[in-house]
Amino acid sequence: AILEDLDRGLTKLTAEGGYTGEHRTVLMVVVGQSEIPRLKTLVQSVDPNAFVIISNAHEVLGEGFRNIKI
Repeated sequence: AILEDLDRGLTKLTAEGGYTGEHRTVLMVVVGQSEIPRLKTLVQSVDPNAFVIISNAHEVLGEGFRNIKI
């Protein structure tokens, strides 16, 4: 849904719950401030029990974003 509805790329991380030991997939996605409400609505519609962390990023560098310059 993130790929299609928000037209954003994402990274899948494999994780294991520290308490439960359950294996899960963590999705990491970078969106602009104005896209956060759409992302939250989309996540809620796909998985009402999702655990979501929203954090500010000072810079985002790499493919699809600014080139890394030293």
